[in-house]
Amino acid sequence: MQISVLAIGPADLENLIVSTAKDYQEIDMDYVTYSLEDDVASIVEKHEQNYDVLFFAGSLPYTITKEQLNLKKRMVYTEFKGTALYRVLFQLIRESKADLLSGNLNLSIDNLQKFQIEECFDELDIQYQKLFYYEGRLLQDIDNIVEFHHELWKSKKTDIAITCVGSVYEKLKELGVPACRIIPTRTSIRTALDKVLMEGINLRHLQSQVATGIIQWNHTENFGQLTEYQFQRKILDLKNIMINYGEKLQAIVKWTDHKQELKFITTRGALQFEKNLSSNEMKLLEEIYRKTEIIPRMGIGIGQTTNEAEIYAREALAKSPMDKLVFYVRDIDGVVHGPIGGDNPLSYSTRNNQPQLNAISKQANLSGSTINRILSFSNSKGEYFTSSDLATGLGISIRSARRILHKLEQAELAEVTGEEQPIARGRPRQIYSLARLHRAVNIGQNPQQI
Repeated sequence: MQISVLAIGPADLENLIVSTAKDYQEIDMDYVTYSLEDDVASIVEKHEQNYDVLFFAGSLPYTITKEQLNLKKRMVYTEFKGTALYRVLFQLIRESKADLLSGNLNLSIDNLQKFQIEECFDELDIQYQKLFYYEGRLLQDIDNIVEFHHELWKSKKTDIAITCVGSVYEKLKELGVPACRIIPTRTSIRTALDKVLMEGINLRHLQSQVATGIIQWNHTENFGQLTEYQFQRKILDLKNIMINYGEKLQAIVKWTDHKQELKFITTRGALQFEKNLSSNEMKLLEEIYRKTEIIPRMGIGIGQTTNEAEIYAREALAKSPMDKLVFYVRDIDGVVHGPIGGDNPLSYSTRNNQPQLNAISKQANLSGSTINRILSFSNSKGEYFTSSDLATGLGISIRSARRILHKLEQAELAEVTGEEQPIARGRPRQIYSLARLHRAVNIGQNPQQI
C-alpha cells in the first residue's frame, strides 16, 4: 500500500526532506512550499483531501493547521531537537562569527526547549555569559519573536540570535541582526517519516473496517397514489441507482425481506469517510430523490464485523429524520457524526467513560450522550445560544431543547445571560451560556463545586 503524503514547508527545506523521503518506498510524497506562515492553512485546505497523511517541516506549520483547521487528517511534523543546534554552533565556529570558548557570548534562542539547549552546550563544553529563551506562544504572532530577538540585540544584551523559524530569520537579517537558523537534521526527518509509516499501517487497518448502510422509505407516503405499474417503475429506478452505486464502490447491495428497506456493505476505505465526509452517500440520497421522488432515510455503521456494523447502522438510522435528505454515521469508537448534509453536522460520542461526565450527567439528570451532543453543538455554535438554536442543532423539538436547558440551569451548568427579540411578534427568547458546563468538563470538578 502506497501512502500518499503532502509535505508542507519552506522552499529551502524541500530538497532535504524530499531526498530523505526517497529512501522510503512506501511513501509517495508531494512537497508544497510557503513563503509566509499565514499561507499554511489555505494551502492545507486546498490540497489535503487528496492525501492520506500531512507532513510538516517543523512544529510551526503543524500547530497553525491544528489551531485554524478542524481536520481529522493524520498529521506528522519534524521536531527540532537539541542535536539540530550542533550544526549551527559548528557554523558559528567555522565562520568565526563568535568565540564560543571565551565565555563572553550572549545569545537569544527560540523554539527549542531550555533543557535541550543547556544539555547541548554542556556536552560541547561551551560557555556563555547570558542565554535568553523566547517564552511566548510561538505561533500567536511571528512578529513577537522577531521583536524579542531584535530588542535584545538592539539594547546590546545579545550578540547573536538563533531561530528555528525561516521567516523570523529572514526578517532579522533585514533588520541587521546577526542571526543563525536551525534546520531539522536528517535523523529527525527520518524519525518523522517512520511515524508516517506507522500512520499508514493504522490507516490501512482503519480502511479495512466494515461499513454497512441501511436505507428505508415509506411506501404509503411516497407511492400512495401510484398504480402498480408506476410503483414497479419507481422500484426499478431505485434498483438501477443502487446497482451503479454498488459498482462504483465495490459494495454488496442487498434487498431485505422488508419491502421498504435495503442494505449495502462495503469498507470504511471505500466510503472515503475521513476525506470527504461521505459525499458519495449524500449524492446517492439526492439521486434517489431526484429520480424516484422517494425521501429516503439512511444510517451508516462502521464496525469490525458485518453484524456489528449493521447494529451501529440501525442506531444511526434511528437518528435520521423522515423528511430531510440527511443521514448519520455511527463510528466503531462510539462517535456519531451528523446530520451529514445538514448545515451544522456534529460529532459526539455515545460513550460516557469519564468520571466528570458521569458526575455531570447525574447532576443534570441527562444521559452522557446528550451531554456530549450539547458540548459538540456548543463548540460548533459558540458559547451563547437560544433554545431554538439548540433544537435546530440537535434535530429535536423546541420543547425538548427547553427541557434540556432547564435541567442544565437547575444543575447550575447553564445560565440565562440575555434575551433576543424575534423578528416576528412574540416573546423574547432567552439566551443561554454553557460556560459553567465547559469548565466542569475541562477541570473535572463536580458541578456543585464550581
